[in-house]
Amino acid sequence: MLKEIRKRKKEKKIKRYVVGDIHGNFKALKEVLTKSKFNYDNDMLIVIGDIVDGYNDSYKVVEELLKIKKLKYIIGNHDVWWMNHMSTGWAEDIWLLQGGQETKDSYKREGYYFNKLPKSHKDFFNIGLYWYQLDDMMFVHGGFNYPNHPKDENIETLTWDRTLIERCKNGLKINRWSKIFVGHTTTENQEAKPIIYGQKDFGKLIQIDCGAGWKGRLCLYNIDTDKYFLSEFNK
Repeated sequence: MLKEIRKRKKEKKIKRYVVGDIHGNFKALKEVLTKSKFNYDNDMLIVIGDIVDGYNDSYKVVEELLKIKKLKYIIGNHDVWWMNHMSTGWAEDIWLLQGGQETKDSYKREGYYFNKLPKSHKDFFNIGLYWYQLDDMMFVHGGFNYPNHPKDENIETLTWDRTLIERCKNGLKINRWSKIFVGHTTTENQEAKPIIYGQKDFGKLIQIDCGAGWKGRLCLYNIDTDKYFLSEFNK
């Protein structure tokens, strides 16, 4: 009985976070993890997609995330581009001009190319999810056609959709989940802070891409307490 009580007390100490679109910004990732006193062994981190592209430290970002024991990774649209490059060498201008070149460069500095990449990194991306549900909360990079469940959507919608945010702006009432977390659509031009949409007695949509890959900040958000940590503005 005493052992069970101690176990429950230990479980209560576990903090659960979601982090916005990192976009290769290793410095910002380290900053918010340090500010929150994140415990790599005990705390949980949900990565909401777009790990790569933007800043040129994507390799270091993945290396850091691999150190976290309780990690759930959701795939974003930029990650899909990177995964295509990893598997075939695909590198069209649309990707290269939106941060893809910086991602390639970050791996090149470590001596890696698309046909010679660390197995741990390939495994990391290949076991990613396109949505994740925890308790009564939903996590997805882009969005989905609510009240549909994300499992019924295609990959393009899950990684690219922005209509869910627009619908919430216009008064959409969420009653299937208490919180839906999305990335993809930056709040960089809106103080680079999380934006929460919701109505009394209904669930919330929480937008946490704060522009870390460009001129904004990275957001690490505690999904239980709604407290969040922001990196400094990028220069």
